[in-house]
Amino acid sequence: MGFAVMRIVPCIMQRFWAERRGNVAMIFAVALVPLLIAVGAGLDFGRAVLVRASLSEALDVAGLAVGSSSGLSSTATQALAQSYFNANYQGDLSYGVPAAVTVTQNGQDFTLSTSVTMPTVLMQIAGITSLPVSSSVVITRNSKNIEVAVALDTTGSMAGSKIADLKTAAGELIDIIVQDVQSPTYSKVAIAPYTMGVNVGSYADQVRGPIAAGKAITGATKANPVVITAPAHAYANGDLIYISGVAGMTQLNGNSYTVANKTTNSFELKNTDGRNYSSYSTGGTAWCTKLGCQYYNFANAAGSTTTLASSTCVSERTTNAYSDAAPSTTPFGYNYAASGNDCITAAIMPLSTDRSALHSVVDGLSASGSTAGHIGVAWAWYLLAPNFSYLWPSASAPAAYGGGNLIKVAIIMTDGAFNTPYCSGVISKDAGSGSGNTSDHINCNAPNGSSAAQSKLLCSAMKANGIIIYTVGFEVGNDATALDTLNNCATDAAHAYFPATGGELKSVFQNIAQQITNLRLKS
Repeated sequence: MGFAVMRIVPCIMQRFWAERRGNVAMIFAVALVPLLIAVGAGLDFGRAVLVRASLSEALDVAGLAVGSSSGLSSTATQALAQSYFNANYQGDLSYGVPAAVTVTQNGQDFTLSTSVTMPTVLMQIAGITSLPVSSSVVITRNSKNIEVAVALDTTGSMAGSKIADLKTAAGELIDIIVQDVQSPTYSKVAIAPYTMGVNVGSYADQVRGPIAAGKAITGATKANPVVITAPAHAYANGDLIYISGVAGMTQLNGNSYTVANKTTNSFELKNTDGRNYSSYSTGGTAWCTKLGCQYYNFANAAGSTTTLASSTCVSERTTNAYSDAAPSTTPFGYNYAASGNDCITAAIMPLSTDRSALHSVVDGLSASGSTAGHIGVAWAWYLLAPNFSYLWPSASAPAAYGGGNLIKVAIIMTDGAFNTPYCSGVISKDAGSGSGNTSDHINCNAPNGSSAAQSKLLCSAMKANGIIIYTVGFEVGNDATALDTLNNCATDAAHAYFPATGGELKSVFQNIAQQITNLRLKS
């Protein structure tokens, strides 16, 4: 078009130059320059419209790529936008090379923009050698609120490289799922580490009920039997008590005794002879030894008795065992842990957007103890359950089920079969191999059945509430029980993973995190 105009203009000028009548030539000479400028402006602005359309089309494609991606840094987002723009820009580069695409984010809105300096053709007559052409597009990321709870097996079989691999994999999952921008939608992760139980930490009294207080000891006689002074102790004759913390007459500590000849403020320790003991100095506590007390004395599976201390771990409940009923309605079981199979140190962390805090929990994990997998499964659910919201800080409270803009996901990870069910707060008589010494097991079977059986029922209840479940069996090999449990718990076969190496575990967690992110971005 430009060259045609340039050929026509000289012909018109020649014809008008030959015209001698009146002032036509003079008029034409005066009008010619504005006419050329007008024609040139139309030509160059038409070219600018085409350039802007090409910029817009390429930015639209780049914007869709940015809008459907998540978990990327600002640098990575910029690079993604640029690569899609470059691949889709159809403009004539002789009209100018576009500037780098810029991406700015405001909440879930992403603005992509670029520009080009286009050389003019006829407007150069007026001294205008180029025109700036710019374009921008705003993409609103369609995202949903996401709540993810991860149950992590940190039992003794995870020691060594396996626990290190788990920390790396879980850390990357956190970084992908938890987004920098938490408005207008959020992405939160909760963690439930488990071994022989789940440590609920400072929430223990609210979850399983308070521990009965001990009675302060103010005196003990060097007599046969020993007479304990404990004002307003309220123990009855025949009660079994446990003594700790006595200074001086330390021979009393760490043992259970039967109360005899009690008065309001004192009682005898049946079958004791304190004449050869050290003299009482100060302090000490007399504890009850029933279920719900600081110490629990029970008949063990080896045919004798054992006394174990309570912990801030919890065991399963027998009422509403497979529901998410609030613990204020149905408390959880106490947990009396044996030396060598102690309550896990790492406590649960409710839903959080604080990546640093989540990483701190994961990085602090260590491996020990047996596998109460059903309790890990349960607490992955409870951290997502609305009925438990009152326990946590408001920012960690799970949302109600069924919201159209909400996805709840549980990830259950283990490296083997579940083997540790409970009866009355102690590992049951019928617990599986690897669950500790029989002398530390109570002499009754688990009323709810095996850990694997309980896990399946818990998973079914979770799925009935719309929770998506991923399962990860790390190096489980051909363990039939573990394979059955994990396949049964998963939402479907596509949600069950069985990595055989640390590298595969990392890839699996990345894959799961990306799937969750993609679910979050579906409109």
